[in-house]
Amino acid sequence: CHPFTSLEAVRKHMEAKSHCKVRYGDGGDDEEVELEEFYDYSSSYMDEDGKQLVAVNDGANSVELGSGGVELVIRSRSNSGVSTKTLGSREFLRYYRQKPRPAPANDYAISLALASSYKSMGLSTVQSKERTIRMKVLKEISRGRS
Repeated sequence: CHPFTSLEAVRKHMEAKSHCKVRYGDGGDDEEVELEEFYDYSSSYMDEDGKQLVAVNDGANSVELGSGGVELVIRSRSNSGVSTKTLGSREFLRYYRQKPRPAPANDYAISLALASSYKSMGLSTVQSKERTIRMKVLKEISRGRS
């Protein structure tokens, strides 16, 4: 190899000649010991479900990588139960937005959602008691005039 004038020239030379590759695991143990301090093997640890493990110091909470390493699943335990949050990569935002929201559990929320969807379609819903009485009074008045 010959001297280079810039850092970019060195990088191009290293890539062109494949000088940036290191043989690892083929040689003796003394060669591997030299390089071990530069490697972090924790990213290759998997659990029995095939999910990648991440080290966390807190015993009440757990953090793990899921779905091929593109999602971070955080589970926190408290007195009220276990809460799970999933954080994903920004590049998959389009797909996360397609994930349907959980359906409301109580009847009141369901009825409000249904009434809201009817109103957006231009359909009338059950009227309030006051409005119903007012409509009946107006009908009686109009019948009396006829």
